Amino acid sequence: MNFDDIQSLWNADDGGKDMVVPDKVEKIKAAHHPVDKIRRTMKQEGWVQLLSIIILAFPPMYFKAQVLVVAYYCLYGVMLALSGYYFYRFYRFYRRLGSTVLSAKEHLYEVYYDIQLHIEMYRSFTYGLLMLALGFVTMYILIVPGSIRAAIGNDFSSATVIKTVVIFAGFIAGIVVSTEIWVGRCYGKYLKEIKKIKDELKEEI
Repeated sequence: MNFDDIQSLWNADDGGKDMVVPDKVEKIKAAHHPVDKIRRTMKQEGWVQLLSIIILAFPPMYFKAQVLVVAYYCLYGVMLALSGYYFYRFYRFYRRLGSTVLSAKEHLYEVYYDIQLHIEMYRSFTYGLLMLALGFVTMYILIVPGSIRAAIGNDFSSATVIKTVVIFAGFIAGIVVSTEIWVGRCYGKYLKEIKKIKDELKEEI
C-alpha cells in the first residue's frame, strides 16, 4: 500500500475518523532519514573528491626528472578516466536517491540494494587509485636519486626484499582499513538502519 492508497481510503471512510495509518507505512517513511543523511554525505564527499583531483594535477611541476613527469601524467590520465566513470555513476546515484519516494516496500528494497552497490563501487574506485599510487611510488623509488633506492643501493638480499614488501603491505593495509572505517562511518551505519526497517517489514509479511 502506498500513500495514494491511504489517502483514498481516508477520504472514503467518513473523513477518516476510523482510519488507522498502517505501521508499515510509518516504518517506510522512517527510512527517509538515513537516505537524506547519505545524500548529504555524498554531496560533501563529491566536492572534496573533485577538489582533490584538481590539486593532484599540479605536483609534477616540482619533479626534476622529466621521465617522472611523463609517468605521473600517464597515471593521472588513467585516474581521470576512472574518476570520470565513477563520478558519472556517483551523480546518477545521488540524483536517483533524491527523486526516490519511499512510498512502498519495493522502493525501500531498491534503495537498500542501490546503496550496497554504491558502497562496492566506492571501494573499487578507492582500491583502483591505490594501485595507481603504488605504481607511481615504485617508479619514484627506481628513478629519483636520494629516494629509498639510495638507502637500498644494490642490496637485494632477502632482508631488504622482506623490508620492502612489509612497507608496501603496511601501506596497503593502512589504506584498506582507513577505507573500510570511512565507508562504515559515512554509509554503513545508515545502511544498517535501512536494513533494520527492511527486515522488520519482511517479518510482518
